[in-house]
Amino acid sequence: MPSGAAGYAAAVDALAETAVETWRRSRLSRWLRLNGYVAFDLPRTVTALGGLLLVGIIVAHAYVLATQQALPLYFVLYCAVLITACMLAAGGMWLAVKPRAPQLGWFAGDLVSVVVIVLYFASRAASLPGLIALTGRWDFAPATFALAFAGAFVAVHMSVLLGINVAYPQRQGWHD
Repeated sequence: MPSGAAGYAAAVDALAETAVETWRRSRLSRWLRLNGYVAFDLPRTVTALGGLLLVGIIVAHAYVLATQQALPLYFVLYCAVLITACMLAAGGMWLAVKPRAPQLGWFAGDLVSVVVIVLYFASRAASLPGLIALTGRWDFAPATFALAFAGAFVAVHMSVLLGINVAYPQRQGWHD
């Protein structure tokens, strides 16, 4: 085995391969993948669904911006950053200029969705200054819709990562 940086990289790579193979052989992995009995080969449909779920997050936040008066600056900036991130992630998934772009779009969408989910529960537990009408209320419909869209996006991406669904530009490679 080579010494130095090359040896370290080879050892880490071998360890990562072993961990991935161990995970794929585990019972939990087989159970989550439904033992391989269920799989779908609809890459464009799954990618469109993922992008539309991100658009749902955008619409929920844009609705709040349009209907609520006197929102604090930090919330407006949060919405602007979130809407931009959702648009970039969905655009990266839909406009596959390079094969790596859709993958980055999916992971960026995951990051945005997890932020939405965490902030949803945090805003229900603690009151945010200047957002009295929006925080602490479990019945605020736009926030609940944003939570549902974010959770659904994470679920769809997990089905892609587990191999149940496939996202553009990949295909299952089935032959009849």
